[in-house]
Amino acid sequence: MSVSTAVILFVAIVALGALAQPVAARLRLPASVVLASVGILIGFASQYSISHPGALLPEEFAHTITNLPVGSSLFLYLFLPTLIFESALQIDIHRVREDLLPILILALVAVVVATFGVAYALSPFTAMPLLACLILAALVATTDPVAVIGIFKDVGAPERLTRLVEGESLFNDAAAISLFLVFTGALVDPSAFRVSNALLSFIVMPLGGAALGFVMAWALLFVLKFVPDDRLTAVSLSLAVPFIAFWAAEHEFHVSGIIALVVSGVTLASLAPGRLTPEIWRYLQDIWQQLAAWSAVLIFFMTALLVPKLIAGAQWADFGLLLILFAAATTARALILWGVFPLLARLDLTPRLTVPFRVVTLWGGLRGSMTLALALAVTENEAIPPAVSAFVATLATGYTLMTLFLQGTSLRWIIQRLGLTELTGVDRAIRDVALDATAARVSALANDMAARFGAKSGEEGAQPDAAGDAADAAAEAEANAEILGAEDKTALALISLTARERDLILTHFAQRTVTPHIARWLVSDARRRLDAVRASGVAGYRDATEDEAAFTWPDRLAVTMQRRFGYQRFLGRRLSSRFQKLMETALVLDDLLEFSDAGLRPILGEEAAEAARTLVSERRERIDREIVAVRLQYPKYVRELERWIIDRSLHALELAEIAEMRATGLINQEVERDALKGLNVRRGDALRSPDLDLDVDSRALLDQCALFDPLSESDKAGLAKLLRPSFEVPGIPIIIRGERGTEAYFISSGAVEIDTGSGRHRLGRGDFFGEMALLFDLRRTATVSAIAYSTMLRLSKVDFDAFLANHPKLKARMEEIGRSRLDENARTNAVAAE
Repeated sequence: MSVSTAVILFVAIVALGALAQPVAARLRLPASVVLASVGILIGFASQYSISHPGALLPEEFAHTITNLPVGSSLFLYLFLPTLIFESALQIDIHRVREDLLPILILALVAVVVATFGVAYALSPFTAMPLLACLILAALVATTDPVAVIGIFKDVGAPERLTRLVEGESLFNDAAAISLFLVFTGALVDPSAFRVSNALLSFIVMPLGGAALGFVMAWALLFVLKFVPDDRLTAVSLSLAVPFIAFWAAEHEFHVSGIIALVVSGVTLASLAPGRLTPEIWRYLQDIWQQLAAWSAVLIFFMTALLVPKLIAGAQWADFGLLLILFAAATTARALILWGVFPLLARLDLTPRLTVPFRVVTLWGGLRGSMTLALALAVTENEAIPPAVSAFVATLATGYTLMTLFLQGTSLRWIIQRLGLTELTGVDRAIRDVALDATAARVSALANDMAARFGAKSGEEGAQPDAAGDAADAAAEAEANAEILGAEDKTALALISLTARERDLILTHFAQRTVTPHIARWLVSDARRRLDAVRASGVAGYRDATEDEAAFTWPDRLAVTMQRRFGYQRFLGRRLSSRFQKLMETALVLDDLLEFSDAGLRPILGEEAAEAARTLVSERRERIDREIVAVRLQYPKYVRELERWIIDRSLHALELAEIAEMRATGLINQEVERDALKGLNVRRGDALRSPDLDLDVDSRALLDQCALFDPLSESDKAGLAKLLRPSFEVPGIPIIIRGERGTEAYFISSGAVEIDTGSGRHRLGRGDFFGEMALLFDLRRTATVSAIAYSTMLRLSKVDFDAFLANHPKLKARMEEIGRSRLDENARTNAVAAE
């Protein structure tokens, strides 16, 4: 095929894909179904025109279509990396984290269950070996979200449903390909197959792919530091990440290329917004969305062209096998949705998945380009027997077409029949109240305009009619509001405030007064809060408030890394981001309190607005306590952070003012460019938030513990070398009752709470704890947690014993305190037992 023919064919397919969107919308079908239908028709028409020259298509065109140099490598190394990487770039890791367990179950457990379930269901009805059935089952175990997500967006399906399907599709490709490679290897070379090696590959391949993807993303971010303002360079460099990552994973390191793609995309989505300007990040995302749209068109159309080739050897008996395959795959998926998910929900390991959600998730498991690409790879593998290749290609293609044309065309109707597109009661109430309030304001404006213009024109009757409309609209709004109870009104007020909160965050982000990373985090929290209020009303809002200041698992991981390995940088970054989030939240809540007075009272009334305002005020006070706690522990850092926020806001205002003057023509392009030069020099400091330095001076902290006052300066200097500083955050246990003690702790600043099981008491600066387990060889008798940001000095048991052996007076003092604590615990337990 000549270059000119290839170019014309490429642009023709892309144009066809663009036209497929409006056609599909008019037919109320997924665009992928339209593209596949056209591709299949052209494919069959081309074959028919070759055997019957001039019948349907020009013979030269038919030969061109039939002999397209399209193989599995084109799909696996060009189109799929583009689609998967772009999908990963759109992932909000904070939202996915909520449904991570059900996503992993759908992506991993469901794939394994479907693979073996389908294989053993087919095996009794075919003469093919079990390995051939397993290869086929692995191909059809992977789902394709392109068609499903398009339907979800068209009908307004719930966000969580879309998130489940998208998350499943990102990870199940890796599991299916891993199984496919294992079974193919076992079929081609049975002597080299080992179950232990296969199981090991399921661990090594995803972990290796994840590591490679993370390194590739970090490499891109490192290079982009040197070209912060060049969006064309940023996009060009980003193109290298998915394709090199996938190729290196599959060819050089023999790990999962799909996982490498997903992790590299998710890493960029999480870290790049905080390191790139908003303009460059949006531009990069827009370019990748366009590339993914072209890839989706090309992959659906071109795989559809191959359908005649893949089912060339189909026989009537294959239709029976196809029905068995469809039934087995659907049953395996249903077992996960109706068997595993309810169990996990009862154990509080995952949010409850309603029956309508499960039905749509079951029926929405369409197969697509990945299945066809792997089926094509089977036909290209000369080591696989031709009979097995024909068996796998025919049934995989037939099953893909069945899911696309049966499930894909009926999914919209099922979603609508299940009522997933209808507004909930709360949302309907919001709509009605909003529309009625709007109608009242519009009618009032009409009344005012009629009074002015009607008086001038001499037209009478306009003013009374407008006044009547205003009165009717106001009465209707009041009547609708009266139907709602007090708690419902408060829930409506909270929903309005949370939606307003999200808009304010996005406004701050657009104004560059908040970093993209923090804005993304806060928007995710706002969405989560909105879901909670819609589901549980006031109680949901309170629960979200409780979780807002809680430490998440990455925070706990950072604390653990600091305690066990002395690595403090990760914890410093986590706490720095947390404090920035708290301060931005405080600013947003101040605006919300003003909005509750001006925006809610006229619509929902005094009682609902005041109740909502009280909840926001409680939340504001909680945030203030957290900020004050940080300020007490790290006053210098908080001052730097506040100064940075002010500088960032002023810098954003300067940029906005220059842009406004350029837009209004007050300055020309040359003046604008010159004015921005000085601002761009300062932009680096405006983008970089101050770091929270957790490094402490052990010797200085030692002087703050009164217990060590009797020691000489030389003894303190020797002890300081043995002590390891530790930064503790509220709520994460330092010591857990029952564990074996390995360290004693000395409080340099902050406070802790000791829970013995029968009583609680607190210790502060200068106190110590954890010594009893070391002095008397006991297991921990209490659980100890920080109740404020605290700095500790830790002393290991070996160093503890050695140091006390050389300082008998200090040892005696600590043993005396330890025995008194043991006696106090015994008395407390005795009182509790009585």
